Amino acid sequence: MSVARKVACVTLALAFLAFAGAAGAGGVSIPLKAEKDSPEASATASLDDGRIRIQAEGLRPNGVYTVWFVNMKPKKHEAGAGNAPYTFRADGQGKGSYDAALSESPFGKWSMVMVVRHPTGDPADMKNMAPALSAEIPKKQ
Repeated sequence: MSVARKVACVTLALAFLAFAGAAGAGGVSIPLKAEKDSPEASATASLDDGRIRIQAEGLRPNGVYTVWFVNMKPKKHEAGAGNAPYTFRADGQGKGSYDAALSESPFGKWSMVMVVRHPTGDPADMKNMAPALSAEIPKKQ
């Protein structure tokens, strides 16, 4: 088995365990998929107890990222997840985390969670952002 395949299997197993643990605690854990800007990235978003938590790796070293809730239909609409400026910075190894309180539940209101990179380093620069990670928000049971 190749190293890449082993890493993928371990990542999938960890995502499953995180999902099972969060689901048992009344929360939801969502594995985020890498987008074109960050093809080596992987992350898990946990939504529980009025918080969003994201643990990511494989991001651009020292990159600046923001976290968003998004709906694509009937037209694209987004809102920052947590407290402005919705920002975190990856460390020199491309690892980053985000933890913020939510004013309301995203379940039933938003269809996706997205992490975007700001190549200029300015989280307010919305014209030059690049999608890094995303996932659909499941219907909470």
